[in-house]
Amino acid sequence: MSTVQGLFILAGVAMAPVFQPSITVSLSGAALLVILMAIGGYSGYQQGLRNILTIALWTILAYLLTVQGGTFLVDVINRFWSNGPRLVGFLIGQNVNEIAPLEPLISPNLQIPLFFRVLAFIALTMLGFFFNKKAAWKGPPKEPLARPLGLFVGALIALLWSNAAVVFWNQYQATGGILGGPIASFLNTLPNISEYMPSLIAVFFLILFVLMLFNFPKVWKP
Repeated sequence: MSTVQGLFILAGVAMAPVFQPSITVSLSGAALLVILMAIGGYSGYQQGLRNILTIALWTILAYLLTVQGGTFLVDVINRFWSNGPRLVGFLIGQNVNEIAPLEPLISPNLQIPLFFRVLAFIALTMLGFFFNKKAAWKGPPKEPLARPLGLFVGALIALLWSNAAVVFWNQYQATGGILGGPIASFLNTLPNISEYMPSLIAVFFLILFVLMLFNFPKVWKP
């Protein structure tokens, strides 16, 4: 074997690992969700409950108005409109059972377009960041439970954001939308946990109520 042939063989051996297939890490939906929760929880732990409370409240509002069913706002408007005459009758002392409710102001079958729901969710969430800058309750996490509760609320915010993305994505696909690439793979992997979100939101407000009940004089003090 000549020297030239030997050099080619050595070069081929050296270059072989370069052309080997790349390593792909596969994560389950649950594992990916736990990672997102860990990132949100870590951020919340570092900041403390006070510094992310406004963001959490506006995110929950955005989630309830735009994600949960998509017709929540329509139902609320129709309920107030239909029961308006009965409310007026109650205020002036009439028998509300004798007052017929009005027809719904907005058709119950009306579905708010997905595009506007996504924009509304983003806008309401951004308002949370805007108002959080000058929130009266912001301050350093000095209380004993400030960081642990910040961890919980940070993880909850991450869940709300990720679940909103999954719900919007599923509805986009249901209407015939097509999108490929890593974003689609990421959203297809995440599980839809919409049925658990109301319970988690209720736990959040229960914790907030208990904190306000026992620390009301300190709530507005940084």
